Amino acid sequence: MEFDNVGLRYGAGVEALTDLSSLAGLAFLLYGWIILALIPLAVTALAMLMARFTVISALKKML
Repeated sequence: MEFDNVGLRYGAGVEALTDLSSLAGLAFLLYGWIILALIPLAVTALAMLMARFTVISALKKML
């Protein structure tokens, strides 16, 4: 069975998809995990700031 539509090369089949030894090179170092943890925190902080500015500007227009 070929999986050409998901970007695998010709000749790569189910065996290539189930081989977990190729995932060993994807391990993060410590700084990678720190960055990965900081991204959602930064997005949350940005969303909170934008919500505050939106509410404050709406209140200013109402008063």
